[in-house]
Amino acid sequence: MNPILILTLTSLFFVLLSFGIILLWKYQRYIYNDVFFILLGILALFLLDHVCNIFEWSGLLTEMDEYGDFLQILEPLFLGILVYALIQHRLRIHILNSEAKYRLLVDNQTDLVIKLDPEGNFLFASPSYCRLFGHTEKELMGRSFLPDVHPEDLEKTRREMEKLSLPPYSCLFRQRAHTKYGWRHFSWAFRVILDEAGKSTAIVGMGRDITDRVEIEHKQENLLKKLETKNRELQNLVYISSHDLQSPLVNIRGFGGELKNSCQQLKQVIDTLEQPALREQIEPYMKDIQQALYFINSGADKMHVLIEGLLKLSRIGSVELTLQTVHMSALIRSIVESMRFQVQKSGGEIQIEDLPPCRSDLYQVNQIFSNLLDNAVKYLDSSRPGIIRVTGMEANGFCEYRVIDNGIGIEPESHSKIFEIFHRLDPEGPVKGLGLGLAIVQRILDKLNGSIRLISEPARGSEFIVTLPAASTAGA
Repeated sequence: MNPILILTLTSLFFVLLSFGIILLWKYQRYIYNDVFFILLGILALFLLDHVCNIFEWSGLLTEMDEYGDFLQILEPLFLGILVYALIQHRLRIHILNSEAKYRLLVDNQTDLVIKLDPEGNFLFASPSYCRLFGHTEKELMGRSFLPDVHPEDLEKTRREMEKLSLPPYSCLFRQRAHTKYGWRHFSWAFRVILDEAGKSTAIVGMGRDITDRVEIEHKQENLLKKLETKNRELQNLVYISSHDLQSPLVNIRGFGGELKNSCQQLKQVIDTLEQPALREQIEPYMKDIQQALYFINSGADKMHVLIEGLLKLSRIGSVELTLQTVHMSALIRSIVESMRFQVQKSGGEIQIEDLPPCRSDLYQVNQIFSNLLDNAVKYLDSSRPGIIRVTGMEANGFCEYRVIDNGIGIEPESHSKIFEIFHRLDPEGPVKGLGLGLAIVQRILDKLNGSIRLISEPARGSEFIVTLPAASTAGA
């Protein structure tokens, strides 16, 4: 074959190769880079293969060994480009699938997702953000995040976002912002994206519209304020009423006492009379007067106790608390020691386990357990040896104390009533009282951020469970 023809054909092939490369390069904006390299590699291998075949068929390949060696080197090179492009294409498809999946999540979630540059300008805004603020993503790009923030919250927002420059490179805050629906409340969580050198590359923010929650919180705060006001008014009313009742009660008891003394003197005078018929006539009236005085004095005494109880109950809300670490084991032992005579008289026994300390007011806690232990002793079952156990444990920042007895127990229908003021299980029973003890206990526990509940069955005993903040929460 003519060498001139071979060179001409070879030149033509390389011209075609160059033309193909130019076309691919010109239109590569319409295709991905990896596809461009795949097409380029296929074209190069195709042309190179035909050039080698021409040289081989012409018989010149043996005469041009160096050129043949060069072509043999190019062939694996182009083949490597093709393999590399295929691998890149496969990786790109995987990345696109992942991006599509996460893009679907971002596009359809109600939470707001934004991405800012280190200066706080938008790099990305989720469709939910765009819908709420009435902007397209294109309008937001390169714009600052701050112009929509409420003027009163602007300085706080800047201070919070300044924290992103220091570890842990995150911040949480609330703010108001202007949307197409007016001013709304938002909760934001921001985190910085760092490169390998530890330099900030972007800021990712997750936001949530909490306007409804904030409105509910405001309503709750207003209701709590009203409730506290009404509670103070009620406490003052109880205190004033109880205090004002003391004065007429003193008069009733005082003049009742004087009337009793006068009746005794009158009786002595009557006894000295030497007129039996007159004494017999006066005797029934004297008995009626004495009986009436008895009821008057008994009622006055009971009213006095009730007033004292109401005053004590009203003072609970106004008492200033002194929070400290209360060593419960020592406190319960001191209460039991003060009740020694009462316990011995009942024939019962009080067992105290190791109790964890709590964080509370010593005086108030003493009053709580004095009432509970006093009730436990009073309501022991006389038909069996009385045993009262006091146990305790700490969990989740609170201490749980249990006062357990094997006494007469409480009917299920009375469980919710025993904490009511002046409620007594058996008003005509042998145990005397006004039904204020457990009402005072619950009121104190409400003030101490504690609680009380009851487990009880008739003839099997009762278990009062008191919860108070643990001593370990003091530094929390």
